[in-house]
Amino acid sequence: MSAVGVDDLADLIAEYMGNYSQDVADGVKKAVDTVADEVNQEIKNHITFKERSGKYVKAFRLRTLYEDRYSKRKAWYVANGQHRLTHLLEKGHALRQGGRTREYRHIKYGDELAQKRMEELAKEAIENAGH
Repeated sequence: MSAVGVDDLADLIAEYMGNYSQDVADGVKKAVDTVADEVNQEIKNHITFKERSGKYVKAFRLRTLYEDRYSKRKAWYVANGQHRLTHLLEKGHALRQGGRTREYRHIKYGDELAQKRMEELAKEAIENAGH
């Protein structure tokens, strides 16, 4: 190992910390992709209602909202006009002849999974950065 002068020490530390922070950011970005795919699958797994056409589940999408050097944001959504069913299925709705329909909770499971898994994978990315 070569000797480092006092003048070069600050530059060396700054370079190391820059590389470390980029490793953490890359690990977290990979975690975002992984969690987004897991959330999509988890929501599909909790579809308990009988869907006649299958259009609702086929309309599930993931979209990258924002990405730069240090961060990435993805969103899960329902496309093709099927988004109108989301609230009705999650919360139930009033019937014309009176009464209410049953609630079919499915999105909340994806939300819970995303919060739990993102925390786990972010900690893992921080611990494994620089190795």
